[in-house]
Amino acid sequence: MSDYLDYPLTKATDFYDQAYFFEIETTLLHLEKLISLGDIFIMEPTGNYSKLWFNTLLNAGKEVRFISNRDLTSYRRLCQWDYKDDYHDAVALAYCGWLNTNNPSAFLSLKTPEINSTYQLFLEHQRINRELKPLINRARNLLHTEFPEAKNSKYSNCDKVDGIWLFISDSDQHPGWRKHWLKIVKKSIGTVQNQGFSPQLVKLSQQIVRLKQRKIQIRQRFKQFLANPKYQFYCEAFDCFNLGVYDRIIILCQIYPFEQFLDGGGKELRKIKPRKFGKSGKPVTKRIGLARFHACLGKAVKPWESGKKKGHIVTGSVLARIQLYLWAKRTMSLSPPKNPKPRVKELYDRYLQDIQAKLTEDGKIDPNCPGNNSLKQWGKARVGDKLVKLLFKELIGAFRTHRQQQ
Repeated sequence: MSDYLDYPLTKATDFYDQAYFFEIETTLLHLEKLISLGDIFIMEPTGNYSKLWFNTLLNAGKEVRFISNRDLTSYRRLCQWDYKDDYHDAVALAYCGWLNTNNPSAFLSLKTPEINSTYQLFLEHQRINRELKPLINRARNLLHTEFPEAKNSKYSNCDKVDGIWLFISDSDQHPGWRKHWLKIVKKSIGTVQNQGFSPQLVKLSQQIVRLKQRKIQIRQRFKQFLANPKYQFYCEAFDCFNLGVYDRIIILCQIYPFEQFLDGGGKELRKIKPRKFGKSGKPVTKRIGLARFHACLGKAVKPWESGKKKGHIVTGSVLARIQLYLWAKRTMSLSPPKNPKPRVKELYDRYLQDIQAKLTEDGKIDPNCPGNNSLKQWGKARVGDKLVKLLFKELIGAFRTHRQQQ
């Protein structure tokens, strides 16, 4: 369609009259035709219908970009069309995509096949975690009667499967560990010594081993993904906060490419409101880039009203918001972290200040002994908010340094 897009904007109607429109149906032949049309596809986010085309194109290695419905309306008016149908929308989409090919900030989101496949792996990892917990609980309940000596065995690290489940499921295991468990079985007071492990426990152990091995594979894939030089400056910013592998993956999947939050000069994307003035008398500047960054990480605050009730709600990616809280839960406590980096130390001080201020206002809990769990949870959520702001600042600095080195 690039031949038609050489028309100037004043001839949008001529382009509409002469362009050839492909009407794609949900058949294999039409999907193959769609994939062969180009490398970059522009779409509207229209729910499950667009998701079908979105997944098909990404699986075929194509890049997909979403345009806001409001932006599409503006482009349709720019073409001087005051009516709406699929054909005029297609022309407006094509023109908007062509005009902003090198401007990621013009799109709601920009998904590459690599980012999408990594995000799908993250969703699979979350599903495995939800499946593992009840399986392990059921297996440990059976161990109480069958093999009580092993019911409190410790978990291994993230890169290994627990030895007890390998032993019960008769999976491949180091000979030394197998001898260790056989020695304990001979002295066990449970039913395993006379009857062996029950089929139910063996089956549960096999399921646990299978899921944990898949988790290890996914973790290795994540490490390989993060080692890509393309994401080097992202990882440099993540290092300032000691973010874990899963924290980095969900954040990167949500904010890539980072250029969508910046203008052409590598500065934060801002918009001046000429008719609104601050206390200094200057026009108010809206920080679009930072607001969009907050929304991608599940920290977008929007007003909420219902009758006489007024307040605010938090919107955006729920998975990213949960992962930020989990990072704060691991890092923030009443005792300082060991050898914290400057940014982590700054967030830790903020965590203590927020709790102390809240305690002082309430006056119901001893300020020297903050032990209220809900209060600590509130403080960690506040730390997540602050982390987003500091991370945005670090990413801008890392992006500029990376661009200068190229």
